[in-house]
Amino acid sequence: MQHVKDKDFLKQLGGRIRTIRKSKKMSQVDVGIAMDNFGEQIGRIERGELNVTICTLKKIADTLDTSLSHLLDFTKQ
Repeated sequence: MQHVKDKDFLKQLGGRIRTIRKSKKMSQVDVGIAMDNFGEQIGRIERGELNVTICTLKKIADTLDTSLSHLLDFTKQ
C-alpha cells in the first residue's frame, strides 16, 4: 500500500501532466495514440491513480515535446 505522501505526489504529477497536455492542445486519446497506449491509462495517470515507471514518464515527456525536468517541475503549476 502506498503512503499518503505517495498518493499526493502521484496526484501532483498527474496534474502537471494534464496542465502540459492541455497547453499543447492534446487530448488524452491523442497522447495515448502517440505512445501506442490507451487514453484511458493517461487519464488514470493524470488522476494520480497509477504509479508509472520512469520509462513511461519519458515517453509522456517526449510525446508532449517537453523534458522530464519540466514535467517534474511542480513550481510551475
